[in-house]
Amino acid sequence: MIIGFNGGILTNPGRVLSIENMEYYGTIGRIAAESAGIPVGLILNEINNMEMVQKGIELGFNAVMFESVSNNPEENISLTKKIVKIAHAAGVAVESNVGTLPTAGNGGLQRQCATACLTTPGGAKRFVDRTGVDMLGVSIGNIEVLMKGKATIDLALLKAIHEATPVYLTLHGGSGIADEDVKDLIASGLCKMNLGAALNQAFIDGIDEVLKSTGQEVSAKYRIGSGLKEDVMAGGEITMKELVRHKMRVYGSAGKAANPKGEETYRRAYNE
Repeated sequence: MIIGFNGGILTNPGRVLSIENMEYYGTIGRIAAESAGIPVGLILNEINNMEMVQKGIELGFNAVMFESVSNNPEENISLTKKIVKIAHAAGVAVESNVGTLPTAGNGGLQRQCATACLTTPGGAKRFVDRTGVDMLGVSIGNIEVLMKGKATIDLALLKAIHEATPVYLTLHGGSGIADEDVKDLIASGLCKMNLGAALNQAFIDGIDEVLKSTGQEVSAKYRIGSGLKEDVMAGGEITMKELVRHKMRVYGSAGKAANPKGEETYRRAYNE
């Protein structure tokens, strides 16, 4: 399994709450990973600066996903290469991306990705060869935070990228991928798919369901943190877990873990 925190969101200067203390998330993630009893990846996701990468490594994340904000390909390659050197010295895996993902407006599909923003096999190979990243996020028609409608994926392009590169291929914008397309994606080389928007929506749906099913006379004491049927947070968690179980079956990853429990399992999760 993978536990992930979005570094870009947690440190966004536009937050109405204060910037989060990443030490909390590193500690929570490590404890959860070390006690899980299965191989666990603890990833600091979608970060765009060297300082945050180093902080994540210090806090015990065993993977970091670097997302460059530079429009200069050479600058992006140079910085990613430096990050890989630092991370690998600490036994930490690095994910990065080639190509640009469009973002859905209000969750709905506005336009498909233009050809210019797609990942090319040649571009992917050059990037991997020059940086040494362990995982590569690709743009093959996937759209971030797409919740209304489904993205049209270029499977032939994914296969070509897979044949051109030796690394694990990942896909952000997994919430907009139809379940029936997953088998072909995996067969074409995909190893990881991010679907944060779908998980968030499931949590919200669970909260809404509890609010609708319980009367207004219920004390606030029981509505948050009680673990009872009136607890909106428990409702959100249960609904999200149901989606996770469903997706694990769709992805073919259910029932595969057999590693022993402990910290070493967590440390090695991204290195096997």
